[in-house]
Amino acid sequence: MSTPLLTIDRLSKTYTTGSGLTRAGKSLIRAVDDVSFTIADGETLGLVGESGCGKSTLGRCVTRLLDVSSGRITLAGTDITRQRGAALRATRADLQMIFQDPYASLNPRRRVRDIVAEPLIVHRRGNRATVSDSVRRLIADVGLRPEHLDRFPHEFSGGQRQRVGIARALALAPRLIVADEPVSALDVSVQAQIINLLTDLKRDRGIAMLFIAHDLGVVRQIADRVAVMYLGHIVEIGATEQILAAAAHPYTEALISAVPVADPARAKQRHRIVLAGDPPSPANPPSGCPFHPRCRYATDICKTAMPALREMADGRSVACHHPVGIDQAA
Repeated sequence: MSTPLLTIDRLSKTYTTGSGLTRAGKSLIRAVDDVSFTIADGETLGLVGESGCGKSTLGRCVTRLLDVSSGRITLAGTDITRQRGAALRATRADLQMIFQDPYASLNPRRRVRDIVAEPLIVHRRGNRATVSDSVRRLIADVGLRPEHLDRFPHEFSGGQRQRVGIARALALAPRLIVADEPVSALDVSVQAQIINLLTDLKRDRGIAMLFIAHDLGVVRQIADRVAVMYLGHIVEIGATEQILAAAAHPYTEALISAVPVADPARAKQRHRIVLAGDPPSPANPPSGCPFHPRCRYATDICKTAMPALREMADGRSVACHHPVGIDQAA
């Protein structure tokens, strides 16, 4: 088996909240807690979960926009966890990000040609003429026209702005892109266009992607594998169609039941699972399995023992004492 492009090994990110100089008035928030996964060259891993589960924090840790509290990030065989300065700048050529909000992620005072050219200039990729040629090609690749180059971000729709953000992320020909909910702020019709664009770019350029979303229906269209996150933990990870056909973790089961179905007949036949209560606070997580207060299958062991992420007989990995409908023997 070839070496993964990206390896996340027991990564955690914690924050301290509260005021005062002593520990008494402070609390520890585990936004990401002991997470491990890999992404192969050219593969798209979908990372899904409710708002506040830690998936965006994880994406920012992967891109080194946030420092990790513990664990290791390895990109193409190089440990980038503590990189600084020139070494981190060189790594960023292979590791780019598409942000969630196309309105806030573009500098409103700069024209599109300058926004897309900036990574090329910072990394000294050619002279003025070659940079200008590269920018024109990138704009065309994301479905924009040459006349868009001299416009400012406020002159575009949300979908067009996100295309500019994608062009900027592609400028350095990265090997891995972290897409942090890139379609959640867009209309449904525009979402489909951006997903199709990302799918085509992935196919044509062989780019690997960590695609973060809260909608399993969106992830299904682009991801090769899916990792489901709950309260800072990965609770299930496996092939996309395998998981969507039959979830093994009760939380994944509930997420799938919430995906809209276009066929009214099928929608009536499907049983919607409504979870009780709200997600617990990461500042005060429950004992044992973090999902047990909302789980309809929970038993006494779920309240006291944290389940490990284990590989099942069908190849997926699940963190559950009572996985739904599969053989637990790996």
